[in-house]
Amino acid sequence: MQRRVSLFQEGLDARDIDVALLHTADNVYYVSGVPLLSDWGRPMWTLIRQDGQATIIGAMLEKENMEAYSWIKDVRVYSDDENVWQTIIGLVAGFLKDSTTLCRRIGIEHGLLPLSIFDGLEAAFPEAEFLEIGDLLADMRIIKSDEELRLLRIGADLAKIGASAFIEALNENASELSVVTHAVAEIDRALAALCPEGATSSYAYCQVGDHTLTPHLHPTGRRIKRGDLIALNVFPVIWGYWMELERTFVFGEPTAAQEKALNAVNQAFEQGKTAIRPGARMSDIDNLTREILNRYGYGDYIRHGTGHSHGIMIGAAGREEQGELRVYNPNHLKPNMVNSVEPGIYIPDLGGFRQSDVMLITEDSAICITDFPVNIGR
Repeated sequence: MQRRVSLFQEGLDARDIDVALLHTADNVYYVSGVPLLSDWGRPMWTLIRQDGQATIIGAMLEKENMEAYSWIKDVRVYSDDENVWQTIIGLVAGFLKDSTTLCRRIGIEHGLLPLSIFDGLEAAFPEAEFLEIGDLLADMRIIKSDEELRLLRIGADLAKIGASAFIEALNENASELSVVTHAVAEIDRALAALCPEGATSSYAYCQVGDHTLTPHLHPTGRRIKRGDLIALNVFPVIWGYWMELERTFVFGEPTAAQEKALNAVNQAFEQGKTAIRPGARMSDIDNLTREILNRYGYGDYIRHGTGHSHGIMIGAAGREEQGELRVYNPNHLKPNMVNSVEPGIYIPDLGGFRQSDVMLITEDSAICITDFPVNIGR
């Protein structure tokens, strides 16, 4: 946290920003250490001045949470009988007035700040200039520290445990809900042994048949039968750090059409993983997997990019745009980035086919930290 905050302050100094105002759960957690894994309509903000003074603002019922986990000693709270946004802006004004220096250049997460709140800030500070600092935090967050990698590696181990439990629970007439209940229970059981201090919000999806066409569809009471296409999705989360492992397979013998789609996705998946290395351009990896799927005749059924970065994924700032494996992203992979590779195709009347592993980029190559069988159920 000390390294993080020092680097952030250097960035503020370089841009001549007097104070940074952070409002998204991800970035507040990143610079303060307070894990607000769900705000329940009670936002938490953090302000850090260029001179190092800082405050954290949150709901009264989060007071002990803020005091226990943050390096910031100045904790300011609001109660449930106050208007949240008006009170927060008032507390921000109070902090800035306490400063010995005038705060005229205020850094904000401009691209993620609701317009109504921005209007409120402008009204409260009419002489201030508001500047975007979201990119500064994005540059910091995309490269993972040793401490972050430890959590993500534990998450990868939990993902493999969860995937094994998912398969263990697959039986004819089992429901999507019963399968994921067992998978998440085993993830949580293992977390208690591997990282007993870790708070979690882990989850899993089991999608059957045409449900596989919607990758983020929550599980239902739908029953599994022989010949069904199954999407396995497990997502361990430790202190807001998110991991994933995804597999698609047939519960029984695949049809010729299912076999062809699986072969195409599996080839794109393996070649995409092989292409992950330091210096590789992210758009090139997306283009590579798309070309393979196109050769099989599935180009019209691609609905998403090849992968994305992993790290803190709590709220609105969860998606690290710089780590997207998409055709528009010219950024290059660097050591200590952590990225998924998950090409997929979604064919009406047949189903959705996707495999996903998470890769840790090293100094000269990449390591798959969610290594798990692909040809399940054959």
